Amino acid sequence: MEQIQNSKRIAKNTIFLYVRMFIVMGISFYTSRIILDALGVVDFGIYNVVGGISSSFIFFSASLTNSVQRFLNIELGKSSIVQVKNIFNLSLFIYSLIALFVIIIGIIVGNWFIEYKLVIPANRYEAAYIVLYTMLLSLGITFVTSVFESVLIARENMRLYAYLGIVDAVAKLCIAYCIVHVNTQKLVLYAILMAGIQVIIKFILTVYCIRIYPECKFKFYWDNKLFKEMLIFSGWNIYGSGVWMINEQGINTLLNIFFGPVVNAARGIAVQVNNAINNFSTNFFVAVRPQIIKSYAIGDYNYLRKLVFASSRFSVYLLWLLCLPIILRTKYILSIWLKEVPDYAVLFVQWILIYSIVNSLNNPLWSVVMATGKLKKTVLIGSNIFLMAFPLSFLFLKMGYPPEAVYPILIIMRIIFLIVTISIIGKMVKISFKNYNKKVLLPIIISTVPIGIIMLFVNSLFKEDFSSLVIICCVSTVLSLLLIYYCGISRDERIFIINKIKVLRNKWE
Repeated sequence: MEQIQNSKRIAKNTIFLYVRMFIVMGISFYTSRIILDALGVVDFGIYNVVGGISSSFIFFSASLTNSVQRFLNIELGKSSIVQVKNIFNLSLFIYSLIALFVIIIGIIVGNWFIEYKLVIPANRYEAAYIVLYTMLLSLGITFVTSVFESVLIARENMRLYAYLGIVDAVAKLCIAYCIVHVNTQKLVLYAILMAGIQVIIKFILTVYCIRIYPECKFKFYWDNKLFKEMLIFSGWNIYGSGVWMINEQGINTLLNIFFGPVVNAARGIAVQVNNAINNFSTNFFVAVRPQIIKSYAIGDYNYLRKLVFASSRFSVYLLWLLCLPIILRTKYILSIWLKEVPDYAVLFVQWILIYSIVNSLNNPLWSVVMATGKLKKTVLIGSNIFLMAFPLSFLFLKMGYPPEAVYPILIIMRIIFLIVTISIIGKMVKISFKNYNKKVLLPIIISTVPIGIIMLFVNSLFKEDFSSLVIICCVSTVLSLLLIYYCGISRDERIFIINKIKVLRNKWE
């Protein structure tokens, strides 16, 4: 009965997140079109690469959020509200200190990169510095308030999470319209207003959590044992996020050094497309993650494995349904969306979507690692292997390979990382390669590869126009859903889907 209630909660939270996602995605795509046109390719590229230096530390913020959420979920699973309060207060104090440290490091590293490494027109240096400082300001606030966001997710309050996402998207759309009607210093104004939005959103989140949740009442608390445990856990998690940051921003910087800001603009477009599409699997998994951690906390490993296998498959399926028609018709879609399509944007979009499909398998497994608290071995081996993507990218670019060559390298390194993760956590929660292949990889391959081959042929039969795009989308979606239903999910999952359809049909009747 409890598992049924948990599944219903996951479904309800997923619905809230998907409503948020559809609205945010539609607004974000339109906003990106306006901003690229208003700023121009060069300024957009500068914002992407300079802003990326400071926003790279968002990965640290995400790792901190996940770290706190892990400890909160463990204690909430045990119904230990006193310890939940202690974790919140200790986390808020620690992360405030970390925020101050990161801002100082960000200023030092950012100034050095702008002055000596980045390829930026001489008349845009002042704007580049303003972009850096405003984003570092919003970053510091994001770090501190990550504790409140952890509480929100641990409490599985996806409604407010969805509302704030929508408010953020609408505000960015308003900023885009403001930028269009400004004649000078567009990049500077854009950076300041974007930072202002983040400050307001985080303020609303903080006030809400303080008023609603009893643990969000700050009172200085210190516990050496808990501090050491959280510091070690967060430290390894931050190290893993640091590897991700080096690969993401480091490769972005390499592209700037070898090819200039125009290629950064192309990658910026690809990243925005990817972020919007990737929200499908991410939103689904945000609703699942707390249940994985709570299941481990109470020792229900059977339900944990069930969640890991199912969320891994469905994360890939959700991305596949969206990515396949986009990959097939990237050039035409970008030509509709943007007034000016930067060079390399088509290839970057195609490769980054393929990379995201592979990367989506990482979320469930990493949540198990987080739940166990044993990050050291996974990070030391897996993350250091993944880190090789950066020097390998430098080597290949130095040898004269095109900029899109960085993505096959990232994909290969991510696959190796997944193999390492399974081998490490398998003994802890009894997830073997055999079961993972049988429950996850084999159904995914059977459900996607044949459709991919068929759609490549079907796509070649149609010309590049809107009606053909609609046909491609419909055919790929129908064929994918049919194959996923019959070959990609378990019998119990099919029964669950049928029952849900019957319930919905009865409501309409």
